Amino acid sequence: MPPNLSSRHHAALTERERHILECLGAALVKEWTDLPTAVQRALFQRATASDHDDPAQLKVLIARFLHDHKHAPTAS
Repeated sequence: MPPNLSSRHHAALTERERHILECLGAALVKEWTDLPTAVQRALFQRATASDHDDPAQLKVLIARFLHDHKHAPTAS
């Protein structure tokens, strides 16, 4: 699989695969502030290097989301 999920590939994901990605994403957001800065930067760069229609807008949206959820509860 290529390093980024293209929108075409994303549309082809099964419901189970989407659920797995949602669980992984939620876990990542909960741990985000505890990750080393270099890891945060690498993950952010990877997430925003997709073939999204507007990569600059995607960067803003992801940055805002991470900022808004930086104090999300970590207990599950």
